[in-house]
Amino acid sequence: MVDVNKPLIEFFLKAAPSDRKERGACLISQQWFMTLYCLVEKGLINLRVTPMTMDVPPANYVKLNAARHLPIAWIESGILDGEDASGLVISSTESLETLLIKLKCANLNPNLAESDVRAAEKNFEDLYSSLMQYIKNDTKKPLCSVLSNLNAYLASAAKPYAMGDEISYVDCQLAPKLQHVRVAGRAYKNFDIPHDMKHIWTYIQNIYKLKSFISSCPTTRDILMHYDEKNPLPKEIRPSLMGPDILLDIPQDVLSSQNGNHY
Repeated sequence: MVDVNKPLIEFFLKAAPSDRKERGACLISQQWFMTLYCLVEKGLINLRVTPMTMDVPPANYVKLNAARHLPIAWIESGILDGEDASGLVISSTESLETLLIKLKCANLNPNLAESDVRAAEKNFEDLYSSLMQYIKNDTKKPLCSVLSNLNAYLASAAKPYAMGDEISYVDCQLAPKLQHVRVAGRAYKNFDIPHDMKHIWTYIQNIYKLKSFISSCPTTRDILMHYDEKNPLPKEIRPSLMGPDILLDIPQDVLSSQNGNHY
């Protein structure tokens, strides 16, 4: 029996350039999608994902008067925090976080202290900007510094995920960023996360096993097309000739060095 009180959320995100029916490679959209998917897995919401383009916007998107804003979501029906939430719009990271609170699932794990969450986020808040600095200005040191700090943090956590034994909102922010570092770093600079940063690699292995990550992760082809729009790729890299694969490989020497010892 369908629970009519469970919020039904429609999530709009930019469609993939290779296939308008598939999710695009916007980093924020991937973070939102992974978060919403986790809520589905917890049985807290029903979710409809609608990839879209601005030239043919869906009728429900037009009704939101979103001024071409993506990603964005709205609650089509259902009860939230004891009240009818139909029509509620989720248009920012702050409103997504408010949704988690109203679902009694702050940070996807209400047992986490807010101070611990903010401390964890500090370790990778500059990860994306340092990646872009490397791509545009060939400045590698800031990226390696952020990765080193993150590796040290994950070593101290000594858990499968960033905040413990369960996936949290922090993981939904971090995992997509690491994927962009791997895909874009490899394409532009033949760079990958240093293999001696074993705690990051163990973390990535654990993330790659999550259905919430796999279901929300864009293809490598679409991530590269996304970056190519603003920063032309090397001529030998032609995303249009690639298949619809997601980068999920772990370097063999990383696997060998771990000797099967995983968190």
